[in-house]
Amino acid sequence: MTTSEYIFKFLYECGCKNVYMVSGSSAMWLTDALQRNKNLNAVCCNHEQAAAMSADGYGRVNGIPGACLVTIGPGATNAVTGVAQAYLDSSPMFIISGQANSRLLKYASETGIRQQGCQSINLEPMVRPITKYFAAVMDADDIPQIMHDAYYAAMEGRRGPVWIDVPIDIQNQQVSETCIAQASKRQIVSTPFHTSDVDKVVELIRNAQKPLILAGYGIRSSNAVSIMGKICEICDIPVVTSRGGLDIIASDSPYYVGRPGSYGDRASHFAIQEADLLLILGSRLSISTIGYYPAKFGKNAIKVMVDIDEKELNKEEVPVAYKIRADLSEFLEALYEKLKNRKLLHSDWLKHCMEYKQLYPTVSPSYKLEEPLNEYYVTSIISECAPESANIIVDTGSVCNIVSQSWKIKMDQRYLISGGLSCMGFWATAMGAFQKDRALIALSGDGSTQMNIQEFATIKYYQIPVKLFIYNNNGYMLIRHNQHNYMNDRFLGVGPDSGVQTPNFCKVADAYGIEAVYIDNLVELRDKVKYVMESDQPVICEIICQEFAPIVPRIASRVMPDGSLKAAEFEDLFPFLDEEGIG
Repeated sequence: MTTSEYIFKFLYECGCKNVYMVSGSSAMWLTDALQRNKNLNAVCCNHEQAAAMSADGYGRVNGIPGACLVTIGPGATNAVTGVAQAYLDSSPMFIISGQANSRLLKYASETGIRQQGCQSINLEPMVRPITKYFAAVMDADDIPQIMHDAYYAAMEGRRGPVWIDVPIDIQNQQVSETCIAQASKRQIVSTPFHTSDVDKVVELIRNAQKPLILAGYGIRSSNAVSIMGKICEICDIPVVTSRGGLDIIASDSPYYVGRPGSYGDRASHFAIQEADLLLILGSRLSISTIGYYPAKFGKNAIKVMVDIDEKELNKEEVPVAYKIRADLSEFLEALYEKLKNRKLLHSDWLKHCMEYKQLYPTVSPSYKLEEPLNEYYVTSIISECAPESANIIVDTGSVCNIVSQSWKIKMDQRYLISGGLSCMGFWATAMGAFQKDRALIALSGDGSTQMNIQEFATIKYYQIPVKLFIYNNNGYMLIRHNQHNYMNDRFLGVGPDSGVQTPNFCKVADAYGIEAVYIDNLVELRDKVKYVMESDQPVICEIICQEFAPIVPRIASRVMPDGSLKAAEFEDLFPFLDEEGIG
């Protein structure tokens, strides 16, 4: 068995079914081994960034490492953005890259010479900071252990990407059966926690009058969604979610309050600031979640943070009373066992939070009357028409803020964003997030769509039935807002009048042979969205939206008496309310 054959055999045995790739000369033996492996499907993308993003999406929705194959030099560097995204968002994936001859790579590594070999570049210094494991394979007999170690790194603790760089002369070398048999498979073990930690949380819940859960992506990553729901039910604990944890709880759940952050909602912000106990579960408390005054976040609450990543626990911006390093699934199971026979109900507090949710909806009824179309209302219609079982991929920028504020999650929906890196072009992740018997929906702005528009070809070739809704607001609306608010309307790089041209996406879709639907008025909106959803083929749906729509509620600044600007408090979202709670 050759090195290349072993790599793909190993990936298949890990449960991987698809490999997202762009071919190249220095990955020739790897490509051939993939072609001959009848257990794996090769998905040939049209840019390495999209291939890496697809592997990321595959890892997120399947809970096993996705796989991406690229070639030397620019093939590898093009994949870096997708790998960085996976690293920040805790997504397991393998990057397999072809490389120059091992002798040339070794010389470059040892001497620090800029280049030794055509297209070659020493990848390790570049990608090690954004991977959990990196190995350049210098001996074919090393590959069995390398692959086992890489898989362990990708899946152990906080998950993430790993990178295997394979010189072309190593790719077709034979791997000895002895080395295959002797490779040591490391068992993934859970992170131990103390029983006293569970007892302390039980005590805190028992003594609390206003407990609240802040649920992050760590709950999804550790398969703890169901057990968290059970704890909410037996204790009447309401839930707010970070962007990464948005799909942990259905929007119509009697325990769901809202989504806090720079572009959040009033109900969740009020609940966080009123709570006397805040259970932070699998959320890294990013700046976009906690606002500009971290020390005041959950200002009345005893805060407990449970996370698998010790570095996240060690952060000090938000004062946390109890920090517990644990696998959330096992910790919450232990907590449930302690709670299930107790009566620790908080019905009045839960009712109070639900009243906030009803009083302050994100999608105002007036949005329905606006033309051009209001993005919040458009999102509400798409969300309403989306199937119960669906994978939803949301690109970055204003679309991410608007959709994340207004999308109503149904019970069996997954919701994926580029959380940490906030990559434009993230919609292409949908190619890896496709699962049979589940609808596939992507939402993107016109600017972000163009960042991976070449993948229309991949979608068409493989008939990936994604429904891509493009919010066309004639450029980069979020940057347009910034330049209006802070640069006195000195616009650059935000639209056709300042350097960014928006195409007719329906014509682009037609050029690739994909069905396109165009919406520019309220009368057609619902019926056309339904039509798109009912198709079993890929569809590009271009929706003409407002160029300068307000993105609210949001954390903004107040003008002080002396004319200076001061960031508002976390619970004081814009548009600012008067003392009676009226905007």
